[in-house]
Amino acid sequence: MIHKKTTIKMTTVNCQKGLTLIELLIAMTIMGIIAMAAMPLISTSLESHQQGMAWSQLHQEGLLIMQRLTNGVRRCTFLLIPNAHTPVRDILAFSGTINDDGDAYFDDPLFPRIDEDTHDDMQANAVSGIQTIDDDGDGLADEENEKDDDEDGSDHEEILDGVDQDGDGNIDEDLDKDANDDGQSGIKGMDDDADGNVDEAENEDDDEDGTKNEDPLNPLVYTYDNGTDTLTESNPDSGTSVDLSTRVTLFQTTYEAPDATHGPRIQIELTLTGDDGKTVEFDEYAYPRNVLQKTGKRVR
Repeated sequence: MIHKKTTIKMTTVNCQKGLTLIELLIAMTIMGIIAMAAMPLISTSLESHQQGMAWSQLHQEGLLIMQRLTNGVRRCTFLLIPNAHTPVRDILAFSGTINDDGDAYFDDPLFPRIDEDTHDDMQANAVSGIQTIDDDGDGLADEENEKDDDEDGSDHEEILDGVDQDGDGNIDEDLDKDANDDGQSGIKGMDDDADGNVDEAENEDDDEDGTKNEDPLNPLVYTYDNGTDTLTESNPDSGTSVDLSTRVTLFQTTYEAPDATHGPRIQIELTLTGDDGKTVEFDEYAYPRNVLQKTGKRVR
């Protein structure tokens, strides 16, 4: 018997199977549930990020303002407001760093001579103190004569020596046109301008450069309007002003008279409030050290 060998050839068929409509709907439902669960987390995260950015911007705004104010106090030649007459104010004023006559110690521009030769009206504005400003905090502005630079009712009760002559807690705040009141130009017996001559000019010429009263004070004034939450910097001489912030909810300056431990200093307090009601608070002391000039008659 002859047996035939039967060979069965298997053919593999490649089948590709996709998602059915039901499976697709189930997958989309699951993804929707996950997305709905994640939305509050994403929303909270975005809100926290936005709040953090707003706080950071508010903080940065406050830092820049405080740096502007404290650096101004440190660089100034004369601190004007607040003062011992009314130590706590919502205003700050000091002499700006404007060198009206462009002179310098040793003829070196790195050492400018600022406010070194003022008139008996130290700001040369024909009114007492800073024009339109209540310098002594008594509720009146420009109520005295032009020679009364601190509006306290007395003229030229101080001389330029870093001492409180009139015992009012302020130093060198109201000078005559002969600033040190020695009857000579500059400092009596000294060659102020290093030209080889001593006391060669008129007694009103405090720097012995041949010109009298050529460098008046140029005040910078910072005022706070609590109705609009605005802190403004103004220059009465030029009539210019700029708003530093419209988010200020507290601005207070406090004058501390010199004592055995420190010279006169200013405490500056500033609070900014954001749209969300969160606040950023700053509190810093600044000493008027005349650091810009670094040398000369009024280094403290």
